[in-house]
Amino acid sequence: MKKLILTAIVGLAANFATAQNINFGIKGGAVFNTDKGKVWEDAGNIFKKDGKASAGFQAGALARVSLAGIYIQPELLYTQFKNEYNVLDKNDKPQDIGITKKRLDIPVNVGKRFLGIGHVQAGPVFSYYFDDKLSVKDFTTAKQDEFNVGMQIGAGVEVSKLLFDLRYEFGLGKIGSDIANSNGRRFQTENRPQMLNLTVAYLF
Repeated sequence: MKKLILTAIVGLAANFATAQNINFGIKGGAVFNTDKGKVWEDAGNIFKKDGKASAGFQAGALARVSLAGIYIQPELLYTQFKNEYNVLDKNDKPQDIGITKKRLDIPVNVGKRFLGIGHVQAGPVFSYYFDDKLSVKDFTTAKQDEFNVGMQIGAGVEVSKLLFDLRYEFGLGKIGSDIANSNGRRFQTENRPQMLNLTVAYLF
């Protein structure tokens, strides 16, 4: 799967490099994780509670190809956000832990400009989760889901070479992590990614 994604990225880059109306740029901004997620104990699927969501950030590069009144905008972004859960520690006492999700995103949006300053856009986003970082040493990550596909829809304004975007992102599938404390007690988390992304980009 990783080789397939890399091959697709190289193919897209080669096609875009030969396009006539193309601009490259960099972007960054804040992501507001609106999905709290759930956690339960692995033994018997005993439900515990909802989690807590927190903000994060993303940064990366983009290309914009203009075609017959519309544009195609693929991006390569690093995204990081966090969820917090209440689970039992090695002494079976409730403890809050944070799981920081780190992922590589490839959104491919199709957009339309209007009034010379605004734009709307929508498209899929392909995500590869490469790390779940725990904030508590007493716990370890047993395994995690790696791939997910979502959709984005958004709007923005363009001022000279600056692009200001607000997008809503929702996952088409759920992602999860298995965690365990030092006594071997296991817990499972489950999230369906839902985010508001507020970013600014600069086109060269």
